[in-house]
Amino acid sequence: MFYSRGENRRKRWYHVLSIGQKKLFALGGVLLFFVLAVLMVFIVYSYRARQFDLKRVVAGGGVSTLYDCNNTSIGTLSDDELNPVRWEDLPQHLINAFVAREDENFFEHGGVVYSSVIRSVIRNVTSMSIEQGASTITMQLTRNVYEMHDKTFDRKMLEAMLAQRIEREYDKKIILTQYLNRIYFGQNCYGIAAAASRYFGKHVSELNLVECATIAGLVRAPSLCNPVTDMENAMGVKRETLARMLALEMITQEEHDNAVAEPIKLVAADKRLQSVASYSSMWVQRELEELRDELGENTGGIGVVTNLDLPLQQKVEQAMERALVAVERPGSFPDEWLPILNANESEAQRLRKFYEGIQRPANMKIRGMDNDLTGVLQCCVLAVDARRDNKGRVLALLSGRSAVDGKDRWQEMCMPGRAVSPLLFSCACLPGVDNAHIVANKADVTGMSLGYDVVSTFYKKLNLGIELPPRKKEMELYTGQFKMRRIDLARVLFDILNQGRDYHFRLVNRVWSRGQKLLYSQASENAAEYIRREGATAVAKLPPFDQVEGQLVILNEVLPENHGVMCMVFNEKGAAVFVWMGYDDPSDMPSGKRMEGLMKRAAYCLAREIHSEARACLRARNKDKDKS
Repeated sequence: MFYSRGENRRKRWYHVLSIGQKKLFALGGVLLFFVLAVLMVFIVYSYRARQFDLKRVVAGGGVSTLYDCNNTSIGTLSDDELNPVRWEDLPQHLINAFVAREDENFFEHGGVVYSSVIRSVIRNVTSMSIEQGASTITMQLTRNVYEMHDKTFDRKMLEAMLAQRIEREYDKKIILTQYLNRIYFGQNCYGIAAAASRYFGKHVSELNLVECATIAGLVRAPSLCNPVTDMENAMGVKRETLARMLALEMITQEEHDNAVAEPIKLVAADKRLQSVASYSSMWVQRELEELRDELGENTGGIGVVTNLDLPLQQKVEQAMERALVAVERPGSFPDEWLPILNANESEAQRLRKFYEGIQRPANMKIRGMDNDLTGVLQCCVLAVDARRDNKGRVLALLSGRSAVDGKDRWQEMCMPGRAVSPLLFSCACLPGVDNAHIVANKADVTGMSLGYDVVSTFYKKLNLGIELPPRKKEMELYTGQFKMRRIDLARVLFDILNQGRDYHFRLVNRVWSRGQKLLYSQASENAAEYIRREGATAVAKLPPFDQVEGQLVILNEVLPENHGVMCMVFNEKGAAVFVWMGYDDPSDMPSGKRMEGLMKRAAYCLAREIHSEARACLRARNKDKDKS
């Protein structure tokens, strides 16, 4: 067969590029459409970015404000937010650590690193999700200022355009300073000043290389990598940050090796720089940390609506100081106590004379005008809503005579003694346990009947963090001769009187972002059974609980070994009030039965007075609700 060799020679390899005029026009049209689409996207997002007010960048993160239940401002979350850090306060190691960790080209780029963005887009497209962030420090600041927390391509594009606007408007020093004053550092620390104080008890300017690397390392996962919750993770991110600083020649090999070997030294709680605004802010900070998963890594400037009732809170503060003065000073007997004691005029005179005539211990230290509170009588008060659908909501609280010392005494330990015996009696009502073991006022007899294994296992299941006495000292387990937090003692008593259901004392009701976005709203707690219902119901009718006036339940116990007095006044579908009165150091308590008697009477009258005010507050709320 004959083949034309000339025809074959015309089909060279480069002829594959000859796709035809129509196909060439089609390809050109596609490319033109793509270019126009990209240009249109750029124009649209540039226009949208111009609608944002850039003054918000330098307006600061804002002060996180606390409100009572009626939306009345009651203070700030932390004083640190009132004093943002300046560029001049930032150590060079801190600047280098954040640049190395978060954005090594920070001082060169214009807000966006396009190579990183392209790489991020490719990875996100191939994974069909938003995995790769490619955020510069400026983009992170943009996200925090304008609350762009959605993981979408739309948000990412808008964030990039805004970051470029910010770079054109402000210099790098302003951008980095605003970034550090806003971001979240774990442990409810908003801004670098709060982090330096919380973790190391220092001003920002005093931070060393190890501390700077630690703080910079925890930013990407502040709840998981902060040294308070996980020292191992914190050490890991510290090493990673130091390695990046070494690679970028920000530190020498010797500095790197010394810093890697040096441990992270946290400051003791009592030596932190005090920045707490009030006792309520202490509680709110602790609750916000528990709500971190719901809130996300939102920065400062949030608004927190609490369950506190400001008028009631003010009355509690006045009533507590009156009660403490009545213990400390002869001749002090508050007239507000007389209705509580149901005394007629002659009886009132007798009670006043008797109380004022009690000789005070000679070595009792009395609060003076200098606000030195070391070694003086202290008191904690907690008023809690006990109504259905509102149980556990904190109406008023105090954790001492002044928040200046930064100490929340509800979180401190006490020896509960007979006050915790209802918990032991509840153990006797467990299935398979003979109820006959409940012997009122005989916790030791009940405990011995149940046995060490039964009681210790029951206490451990409740997760109260109690350091249980060893078996060889089992009697201390039954008689409450061990340590537990005062707040846990109050909560156990509250739960027993609420049919054994596990309620938590909550202060935070709602949380709003700076942009008025609702981040959290407290729902009615669907409390699970914590202590067996039948047991709790039976124990609630036994001593040391005392049924008064038909509906009120009273507990008023002197705690062993000078650990003070615990008093509770409770009525179902109403309010519960807890009062602890005593000394921070039990050894400071003046000895003698007279002192115990004074404190026990004062704690009882104070609890009854506050309970009466709390009930009046709740009745007023119910009336307002009915009207609306």
